[in-house]
Parts: sequence; structure tokens; C-alpha cells
Amino acid sequence: MADERYQWLDQETAERLLRGEPVDADDDRACSGAKRLAEALDEARTPATPPAARTDLPGEAAALAAFRAAHAERAASAT
Repeated sequence: MADERYQWLDQETAERLLRGEPVDADDDRACSGAKRLAEALDEARTPATPPAARTDLPGEAAALAAFRAAHAERAASAT
């Protein structure tokens, strides 16, 4: 079922992934999902150099800047 697809993703796991911390997965499906999500979040954290012809979606730059600022703030407060 669709609802069972993300049972492994509880609040604590989500917070760990957002902080860039590793997570323990119980099974292969959860491990695969956690890995894919971690990779996507890593990509979002890394500033990209957009191609000259590309235009941002409305609000895209602000959303990415807010995500990166929140991540940097959490990383700074953790040290």
C-alpha cells in the first residue's frame, strides 16, 4: 500500500536525514529509500551553477536559500 511505503520515515529519521546524518534502516527497501532521500537532500544542500539558459521556477531560489540557511544554522549550532 502507498501508506506503508514510507513507514520507515518517522520524525527522528527525517530530522537525521535533514541534518545529513546517517540513518539505520531495518530492511533493504527502507535502506534504499533512505539512501535515495539522503542523496537528494545532499544535492539540494550543494549550491549548483545553473546553465546560462535555465530560468528558475518562481520561488525556487528563495526556497533553496532558506533550506541551505537552515542547514548551515543547524550545523553551526551542533558544533
